[in-house]
Amino acid sequence: MTKTTCLSKSRCKINIQPDFFGNILLSFSAFLSALIFVVSLSKKHSNFGTKLVLANFATLIICCGYLFLQFLEDNFSFIYVFENSSILLPTFYKISAFWSAHEGSFLLMILFLSGSMFINNSFFSGQVWMPISNATLSFILFFYLVFQIFTSNPFLTFDVLPNNGTDLNPLLQDPLLVIHPPVLFAGYVFYAVTFSLVIAGMFIGFDKKLFQSLKLWAGVSWFTLTFAILLGSIWAYYELGWGGYWFWDPVENVVLLPWLAGTAFTHSLIFSKNKILLSWMVFLGISTFLLTILASFVVRSGVLNSVHSFASDPSRGVFLLSLFGVFAFASLALFFSKSVFLQSEWPKLLSKQYLLVLNNVVLLAILLIVFLGTLYPIVTEVFYGQKLSIGPNYFSSLITPLVLILITLFSVEQFPNLLKINKRKFLLGVLSIALVVIIIDFLKISALSVGLYFVALVLSILLLKALVELATKRQINIAHKVFGHLSVVLLTFAVIANHQFSESLDVRLKPGEEVEFSNTVVRLDSVDVEGEMNFDTVVANFSIQSGETQSNLKSEKRVYKIGGVITSETGIVSTVQRDYHIVLGDRFQDGSWSIRYSINYGIMLIWISSILLLFSMLYGTIRRHGY
Repeated sequence: MTKTTCLSKSRCKINIQPDFFGNILLSFSAFLSALIFVVSLSKKHSNFGTKLVLANFATLIICCGYLFLQFLEDNFSFIYVFENSSILLPTFYKISAFWSAHEGSFLLMILFLSGSMFINNSFFSGQVWMPISNATLSFILFFYLVFQIFTSNPFLTFDVLPNNGTDLNPLLQDPLLVIHPPVLFAGYVFYAVTFSLVIAGMFIGFDKKLFQSLKLWAGVSWFTLTFAILLGSIWAYYELGWGGYWFWDPVENVVLLPWLAGTAFTHSLIFSKNKILLSWMVFLGISTFLLTILASFVVRSGVLNSVHSFASDPSRGVFLLSLFGVFAFASLALFFSKSVFLQSEWPKLLSKQYLLVLNNVVLLAILLIVFLGTLYPIVTEVFYGQKLSIGPNYFSSLITPLVLILITLFSVEQFPNLLKINKRKFLLGVLSIALVVIIIDFLKISALSVGLYFVALVLSILLLKALVELATKRQINIAHKVFGHLSVVLLTFAVIANHQFSESLDVRLKPGEEVEFSNTVVRLDSVDVEGEMNFDTVVANFSIQSGETQSNLKSEKRVYKIGGVITSETGIVSTVQRDYHIVLGDRFQDGSWSIRYSINYGIMLIWISSILLLFSMLYGTIRRHGY
């Protein structure tokens, strides 16, 4: 069909129609998914199902490549390209525009799911549980494709060719946002694979090889989702201008839900040797996957407003909620029907396994707090029409004590002799801790200060233990576990220090003026106007004097040429101890500019401890499997 160029909306009547090739590819992939499901359940043709998995993956690669091509060629007759790209958009961001909105992001997630099926079949081909795993994943993939085709189709076109698109959301025109969404979607998808393996285990039993594959996928899933959360936090810190790395935004919170459940699930797999609490492990595996679907529903349903949200069409939310209901009913019904076959022992009191159970309970308590704080306001607005806002204080005041309990549990686990004490000594220890808490409350000592000193003490003890062990034994037993726990304690220390000591100042400055704040002097040196390909920017040059050290930074205010959207680019100077953080505000008639100047402590330690945690988990996963 020949496209015509529309020069005036009043002269053109625009019709929307499906693109033939793109929709054929999506439909064929849905057909293959249904066929994989049927074939995988047939013992005679299960090997043929593996070949179909490869064919389906290849089909979706072609499908995604076809959509990529439309972005690179500026084919604005595609509605999805028109809404998320423009002629002025740099090529680098035309690639990331693919997953910048709902339709493309969901298609990418479908591609990852199909790719994960292919990898799973490649690594564990011939395993007795593979057909059930394939059937489960193809079942999920089929419904995802149906959702894509009927509610989120990226292959819809105008019957005319617009001159230009409406451009990519300026907040998403950032290098980190090219990486963050795909990593997040991969984390969600990998938990679908662990879910399929858990379902397979309920049908045929959990043997050693199945546990090995579960540990591998659980480790990779947890690593990927943690990496995605870290990337999102770094982006929020320097891009959104509020000076923080976590704002308890609803979309941040719903990502945290499967991460918390996944953390508990990963730890529960330690029970696999003795098959202790097998039903608990299965329940966590199911819950983690269901929470990834719930996160998708909350983000895409239109029930929230967030800088991260893809929300635009409530019908998508209804479909996803129905999908959540189908998966929840089917998996939980299977779980309860198979519960007799999942019976296992409880761990002994004050054993390592017992502490791990308590660890899981604390993690789920944190999950419940986040769940209620995120979804309760939504429920009250939907059913009662009342808007309720739950701020960061709710989350931090309830979660901080639980994190300290969590640190205590896994720190005690590092000292096996403490677990051998008799019940009288144990009770005496508990009473002593309770007495200390009462004294602290009586003396009105700041909770943050107490938390900071406690975490610093635990950090010192764990670090000293690791150094002594290294000096005496020339190695650290279970090094990835030790460094993982150390990084969690260091992360907690950095977060508490950030809340305790960080401070900020709102001030107006003219070029050449300076202000003194918290033993530093901030000077606005100059303000320049510069032009880029798709935006014009006001660049403010600052110098910060701290003692004998001088640092220079730039903060920007950008105006995008298409749409006139205004964004602020934060200026940051980072050191190990603290960050200097400046956001440029509005210009006043007298020539002065409003700025927000913050000194944020512990930020570098937050990033370093998070990276150490990631590497410890990745090393542990690789070490367990000998790759």
